[in-house]
Amino acid sequence: MKTVLPHFHQHVDFATRGMNTLDKAYTNVKDAFKAAPRPHIGSSDHLSVMLIPAYKPLLIWEKPTIRQVRKWSEGAMEALQDCFECTDWDMFKEAATYNNQTDIDEYAMSVSAYINKCMEDVSVINSITTRANQKPWMSEEVRRMLKARNLAFKSGDKEALKTARANLNRTIRLAKHIFNTSLSQAKVPTCFKAATIIPVPKKTHITSLNDYRPVALTPIMMKCFERLVKDHIISKLPPPHSTHSSLPTGHRPNRSTEDAICSALHLSLTHLEEKNTHVRMLFLDFSSAFNTIIPQHLVGKLGLLGFSTPLCNWLLDFLTERPQSVRVGKNTSSVITLSTGSPQGCVLSPLLFTLMTHDCVPRSATNHIVKFADDTTVVGLIRDDNDLAYREEVEQLVRWCEGNNLILNVDKTKEIIVDFRKIQPSHAPLLINNSAVEVVSST
Repeated sequence: MKTVLPHFHQHVDFATRGMNTLDKAYTNVKDAFKAAPRPHIGSSDHLSVMLIPAYKPLLIWEKPTIRQVRKWSEGAMEALQDCFECTDWDMFKEAATYNNQTDIDEYAMSVSAYINKCMEDVSVINSITTRANQKPWMSEEVRRMLKARNLAFKSGDKEALKTARANLNRTIRLAKHIFNTSLSQAKVPTCFKAATIIPVPKKTHITSLNDYRPVALTPIMMKCFERLVKDHIISKLPPPHSTHSSLPTGHRPNRSTEDAICSALHLSLTHLEEKNTHVRMLFLDFSSAFNTIIPQHLVGKLGLLGFSTPLCNWLLDFLTERPQSVRVGKNTSSVITLSTGSPQGCVLSPLLFTLMTHDCVPRSATNHIVKFADDTTVVGLIRDDNDLAYREEVEQLVRWCEGNNLILNVDKTKEIIVDFRKIQPSHAPLLINNSAVEVVSST
């Protein structure tokens, strides 16, 4: 055991059957538990083993916290629906219209404030205590919903699904007045663009700020709006087999990352069946890819793809003058306004990045560029150890990145060399910005 799992420690230090220690317990923390013998269970001839934690539980020395949650009592949703159905929604638009021109910011803010007021009227605020070992999302309401979901699933109740869809459709109908005004004016309400940035760790051990992923929390109504715009953009894309077929593979129906992987594998394995060939695959890593989008540059490319001027102007307004703040725990920063990049967490961000990189295409027939959102792989099909076209392709790609405000992270960019020949020559390293790319066996 010490040879196979050298970092695991055994805690049972007494005989469990006769004079022998046959029952053992291992953990990866030394002296984490103290083993204590207990009586036999039933007719077993082995002692029972009780593991007593040797450390102080987190619950003891961390004080419970009290937080406020909104609780929806029975009948609250029906009361909210009745409130919405009895509301004259046109009055909000009329109040925000001056000289036949609707102020979209005032219109959106008044409707949002009214919806929040209705929610406050039909729901109650409760104070709950959260302890250190209690999952924050496992509240009484979540338990109730999980139980209701399981019961509905077991009984095959389709009415619950029908009700949920009806509520969603009602919400969309309430928002369509604002959406139509926003599209006609090519202006997104400022309150819809406001975002709260939550730093989410990319890995367990944090060593720098780059180890956090800035995820943007945006209003629910804006996410619904973005989905409508996204569907419209996808419907206007060129067909899959046109000159722009490599454009947004990941956003076409019934496509996923598996399609990108299969495409790269098919190209490589087909080429390797031929004599005296090998494949070099470069997996690119962009530093803060979504944050590097220049809205004016993106809109120019969308115009070349044939998208209408009103849509381009709406997207330009969507990406500029965005109020943002950062929240860490209970602390929130002051608000700043940004006009570059597309926040991670927005529905449109992956699609907009894909559209911005649509003109990143290979120059040589022996090279292929496989893209899925911000993941990009260069596949070089090399014959007779002549990799000049592959190296020139990479140099051209580096220049394209510089011209499109994309920063290549050479340290995280990796290369795989696939060579099935019995006698393999030494492969010269690939250089990007005078730095050698690390060759790995897998990614």
